[in-house]
Amino acid sequence: MLDERFLYGAIALMLIIIIRDILKKYTKFDMDKFDVIKFVKNFRRMCIVYYKKIFGGRSFIINKNTGERNLILKELGENKATVMATLRQVTGIPYDQAKWITEAVPTVFMTNISDAEAEMTKKALEFVGAKVDIE
Repeated sequence: MLDERFLYGAIALMLIIIIRDILKKYTKFDMDKFDVIKFVKNFRRMCIVYYKKIFGGRSFIINKNTGERNLILKELGENKATVMATLRQVTGIPYDQAKWITEAVPTVFMTNISDAEAEMTKKALEFVGAKVDIE
């Protein structure tokens, strides 16, 4: 059975190849300088964000309005389920929202939080193997 993300990635790559051929034929766009892997990663995150905005109605970025710090989830580590569980325990978000955050890595998942809360959340997630940055 094919992984759904693999299937979407394959479709995206096929579309990129088709678009590249059209651009080469009709424009002066330089495809040799176009980074396909970076485009696919950004396209995946963009699709997740727009899907959630169109169909979900709720944002999966946690906005606390208690400070000026933002948390960025850079990597999940070896165990995605443990990171999701820790994220749910620390922030109090539901399962589906934690799943969306972990699938959109790397992503900003908490905004406008205090320094203390940012440090606590970062330490909790790094304890289970995730990589988190504070902005």
